[in-house]
Amino acid sequence: MSDIELWNALRQGQKNALECIYRDHAEVLLRYGRKFIADGQLVEDCIQDLFVDLWNKREGLGENDSVRKYLLVALRRRIFRVMEREVKKVATEEPEERHFQADFSIDQQLIQEELSAEKSNLLQKALDSLSDRQREVIYLKFFAEMDYPEISEVMGLNYQSARNLAYRALEALRDAMLVLFLQWWLNFLPTN
Repeated sequence: MSDIELWNALRQGQKNALECIYRDHAEVLLRYGRKFIADGQLVEDCIQDLFVDLWNKREGLGENDSVRKYLLVALRRRIFRVMEREVKKVATEEPEERHFQADFSIDQQLIQEELSAEKSNLLQKALDSLSDRQREVIYLKFFAEMDYPEISEVMGLNYQSARNLAYRALEALRDAMLVLFLQWWLNFLPTN
């Protein structure tokens, strides 16, 4: 069954459709949620609450052209609400301060086969030099494999802003990689 068929089956009250949607998307949601909150248990709780709400509100759900996009947007909003509650309880930081933590870890086997440890380190340093929103748009575009309309909805941007943000992020990443590569290369030049 396709995602759209599962969504429609969920709307009709088929519990197995909810289970299939969960199985198909839980891992992606968990990885995405952990980019905002390091506490994996809290992310899992948010995901569980999201699916409970889906079931409880199934009759009021509208048609959907992308289940993954819907789930990512819903999870992001839920996490932000949890973060805002925590900020109000504990910290003095403004609720608008949301930190997108992106590790961008690449499968170890792929790193060993295609990249040296030094190049991987350079890439991580370059990614770390990006702003939180730039890291998020890179993650959504290249790791979650979303297109710009989906990214714009997930991040709450208009289409052109999402494209511009991705362009600026890639430009900043390229510039950072160039500088880091030059520094790395200069370390191998013989000193007189």
